[in-house]
Amino acid sequence: MKYLGIILDHKFTFKDHISYAAERCATLIHSLSRSAKVTWGIKHEALKTIYKGAILPLLLYGAPVWIDAMQYEYNQRKYIRVQRMINILTAKAFRTTSTEALCILAGITPIIIKAEEAAKMYHARKTKPSHSQEIDNTLDYKDWPHPADYPTITISEDNKSPIIQAYTDGSKSEHGVGSGAAIFIGTKIAAQIKFKLDKRCSNNQAEQLAIIKALESIDTLNTEESNPRTATVYTDSRLTIDSLRNPDNHAYLIEEIRRRVAKLQGANWKIEFSWVKAHAGIHGNELADKLAKEAARNEHTDVAFRRIPISTLYQEIQQESIQRWQKEWENCTKAAITKQYFPTVQERLKTKMRVTQNIAAMMTGHGKTRAYLHRFKILENATCPCEQGDQTIDHLLYQCTLLEPQRQKTKKNAIKAGHWPASKQQLITKHRDSFLTFLESIDFDNL
Repeated sequence: MKYLGIILDHKFTFKDHISYAAERCATLIHSLSRSAKVTWGIKHEALKTIYKGAILPLLLYGAPVWIDAMQYEYNQRKYIRVQRMINILTAKAFRTTSTEALCILAGITPIIIKAEEAAKMYHARKTKPSHSQEIDNTLDYKDWPHPADYPTITISEDNKSPIIQAYTDGSKSEHGVGSGAAIFIGTKIAAQIKFKLDKRCSNNQAEQLAIIKALESIDTLNTEESNPRTATVYTDSRLTIDSLRNPDNHAYLIEEIRRRVAKLQGANWKIEFSWVKAHAGIHGNELADKLAKEAARNEHTDVAFRRIPISTLYQEIQQESIQRWQKEWENCTKAAITKQYFPTVQERLKTKMRVTQNIAAMMTGHGKTRAYLHRFKILENATCPCEQGDQTIDHLLYQCTLLEPQRQKTKKNAIKAGHWPASKQQLITKHRDSFLTFLESIDFDNL
């Protein structure tokens, strides 16, 4: 039975669903392959976009439901086969290239790890937080305020000086996360506020918490009823102002700010918000920034806010996936040449390059080199036309005299930076541009 796009079998093994999704994607990739040849057609970047935008969502649809079925190897093989098909096209590689090397070369997370990551992200978003870990998620519908109770979010556009000016700021660094607010009545300082947040909180949360604390402080200030009760909150966070004005944004801190504004407006306060440029020499803003940094650095200050943003949890889950991928990459007994270029997964993901046929061949050892063709008995011998030895990857990179003119720029850069010959990892990290140009210049058909 097919229900909401998930195929259910009588034992709930989800074997049929996995087979269906794999076959559907395989058909799509076969159609795509007509326009994605090794030397022409759809390029690496476009294929990667198609994979992430069209094929991956089909493979991962409903992952939290069927992810337990991926513990069985026969189910894993179906998805790995599909990903291998698109990786061969994306990496412009030979079909003899190992699956592990293809993932590294294409810069695409192995599909089994990606499926588990998708399931973890779903549970992080939907599971109710524990006492030890609160999540700063969007409020449930039942907690939304009634539309009639929504406050008016006014942006100050005139130059009139309000009775109260509240400058707010947030700070996030390696020392921690802090919020600061400086409140003035006229030109005199009325209050200085600073609070510390959990180190996993974001800078936006710090900015928004500073506004909440400033509004709390305004509510406690002694002001005469007869005076016009006006206050302007100055912040350098455009994102916060835009979020407050967006009726579809129901984040916890945003709704808390709205609640505080509504309470003050009910007490005949006129609350306005204004954006100020950060670090522009404005005294109030600089003071708020100083208070926020002091709170962030003070290790003895109690943490006033612990709700972790969902984006931070997503990043942590992604890092777990990369660490698992790294462990599998280290334990892999194949792809020896590719490992010399990219011993760490993180290094590959940071390296921006357009993968072509030449680059794939030189980074995998599976290409038109004479050593490779001789290995599969296509040529009688592996000797390079320069007659200096067998035409291997190392020979072409460092020794072949026929490629000396193309190699000169990379060689000079390496000598300036240290020594020649440089390792394959150094070539792709320290001398990437000249090295990739060198690889592109190799004409295997005439070697």
